[in-house]
Amino acid sequence: MSRLMPHKLQPPRDLLLSQVQREIQAGRSQSLHATVQAKLSQDSPPLGVSRCWDVEVKAGNRPSFRLPPKASMDKVFDRTSGKLVILGAIGSGKTTTLLELALVLVSRAEKDPSLPVPVLFELGSWKAESGAIADWLIAQLKFKYGISPAIGKKWLAEQKLLPLLDGLDEVETHRQNSCIQAINQFIESELKPKHLVACSSFEVYKNCQTRFKLRAAVLLKSLTETQIQNYLLEARSRELWYSIENEPELLKLAKVPLLLSMMALAYDDILIESWKRITSAEEQRKYLLTAYIRRQMTGQVKQYPRNKELRSAQIRHWLGWLAKKMEQQGIQEFYLDRIPSNWLETGEDRRKYQFGVKLVGGLIWVIFGLIATVVSGSIWGLIAGAVVAVISAVLPAIPAIESFVLRLVLCSSGYIPWDYQRFLDAAVDRRLLQQTGDRRYRFIHNLLQKHFAEIQ
Repeated sequence: MSRLMPHKLQPPRDLLLSQVQREIQAGRSQSLHATVQAKLSQDSPPLGVSRCWDVEVKAGNRPSFRLPPKASMDKVFDRTSGKLVILGAIGSGKTTTLLELALVLVSRAEKDPSLPVPVLFELGSWKAESGAIADWLIAQLKFKYGISPAIGKKWLAEQKLLPLLDGLDEVETHRQNSCIQAINQFIESELKPKHLVACSSFEVYKNCQTRFKLRAAVLLKSLTETQIQNYLLEARSRELWYSIENEPELLKLAKVPLLLSMMALAYDDILIESWKRITSAEEQRKYLLTAYIRRQMTGQVKQYPRNKELRSAQIRHWLGWLAKKMEQQGIQEFYLDRIPSNWLETGEDRRKYQFGVKLVGGLIWVIFGLIATVVSGSIWGLIAGAVVAVISAVLPAIPAIESFVLRLVLCSSGYIPWDYQRFLDAAVDRRLLQQTGDRRYRFIHNLLQKHFAEIQ
């Protein structure tokens, strides 16, 4: 029933569950592995839904064990009392694994109101000045999902939230150990949750002195050559397999699931012989990311009809600028309605913005005055509108006006297109971005965000 209600009429718990569920479904459906599946499903059965990588589980002092390929992550969650950390290389499938678990947990919470609500949080937005993890979670619930601080605090106190913490890698390097310490303090505090799941790259976690005070660690293993071969053959990329099977450095890249999916999607834009001649592993990866971007920028998307497609240079420039700003801010999600004014790069742009906000705000009040004059037949309506317009020049601006003027200035300076949402939605269809919520976006992976920022 709650799904049929307008958002504002839904109870906060139901509203949060529906938002988290949409976020999970978007993350799964817009993943690169799902894109490879969709590419094949038109004329052949899709790839298997089971994981193509091995998962090793270590709980306490007990021997580690390998999770069967078709076993779901919720089994591990249940066996470890819902307190675990997911580890793996960059691009190994940590977020995919977390979303797989989150989908099951949301389904359980929908059926049983006594269970805590699983919520996805990006640790990259945590700073030391954010205070205790509990305070940060409450602030993120408000910022990301619109949950009031009072309700957020009440839910934490009543253990009605299940934090799913992704992206320790995106915390500033010198603060990663402090972040783990803050999470451990939260786990042992009065507001401690019943369950908590965290994600980190194995390298980052290994370099931290502090360890999570959780029940188990889940390690996502690199792909074996047999798994790579099976994946590419099922993906109808037999030629790609034959091209890399005797190339140790390229096979090393292919052991990362994210990069393997990119290879399958971008193969037509990869010059294999040129790729082989690159000796640096980092440069080989950059070559692959560039080939993937080039491939995804070609072809038509529904947002731009034939003969009105954007040029590749435009897409690269606008996404590069967005990636650079997100890297500078240390964020992984971009809110279309919350572009900060400090993204303006020049003093001239800032002056245009400040003048435009006051001008548009004043004009609106004058228009209201004109309407009042016409309706009432008295000149006092126009006078009142003019007076309010003057006063409004020294008062805080209306957020909607600020957002409008900011986008106008950014567009006039060439940083964004005017119809920004149309462009971002097209980038989602090109699998360069993901849409994680209402007017909320992120790059398909942090590797791609960093790469776009570098080429900008």
